[in-house]
Amino acid sequence: MFATGEVDVLTAGRLRASVNKALREAENRPVVVDLTAVTFLGSHGLAALADAASTAQQRRDPLRVVVDVVDETPAVIRPLQITGLDGVLSLYYSVEEALPQ
Repeated sequence: MFATGEVDVLTAGRLRASVNKALREAENRPVVVDLTAVTFLGSHGLAALADAASTAQQRRDPLRVVVDVVDETPAVIRPLQITGLDGVLSLYYSVEEALPQ
């Protein structure tokens, strides 16, 4: 699944719902969330990712989050680093890399 644009108080609910749906439907497969097109990641988006990471961890398969390696998606990377979520989420630099082999 992927997100685009701003993930803020107005849109984080859609991200949360989409990730939760993907987690429910994934069964024993990892869930990949592509954030390379996200231009802003606010606290509500961070909370949605943290909740999803917790759910994924209970399944014993970390949430796989894709960020842009060229621009390093500062709008995404920086909030993840500040909150420590970069240590909780499994970060990848391409969808291909994030997909299970």
